[in-house]
Amino acid sequence: MNERTGIAWAGAAILVLALVLAAGCTGPGTGGPGTVVTTTPSLAVTTGIGESPTPEDPVTETTEVESVVEVLIRNSAFEPASLTIPPGTTVIWTNEDTVPHLLASDPHPAHTGLPELVSDTLSQGDMYRFTFTKTGNYGYHCDIHPSMTGTIVVEE
Repeated sequence: MNERTGIAWAGAAILVLALVLAAGCTGPGTGGPGTVVTTTPSLAVTTGIGESPTPEDPVTETTEVESVVEVLIRNSAFEPASLTIPPGTTVIWTNEDTVPHLLASDPHPAHTGLPELVSDTLSQGDMYRFTFTKTGNYGYHCDIHPSMTGTIVVEE
């Protein structure tokens, strides 16, 4: 590796680190209802600096970034009530109501649709996060207020 290529790799490493750290500064609550907080599935960084790539000197690196979506619980409703997301997305529910809620998968009261999707009782300001890894349609509701319902569609 020549000195110019070494400098390009060092610059790329610093750029990737800065971008990963900047992505980590974005978190739940930075957007409005149903806002996708971090949606970049990958980030490509080119480090050629005027040189043509060769098989010995690869110039592209990809870093995976987690996708996070926020659902607000307010006015005894889920906002948004329905989401379509790719597998691997984390959904964070935040209770903005003054009354408690308890998130659970359908059907009520068995909760057998996705048994691991069940929160503790959420007081005002509490959050519950769940990462959806498999494709499918997942209904959920508030176990305390079963008329409050929502749907997560996970598809490629």
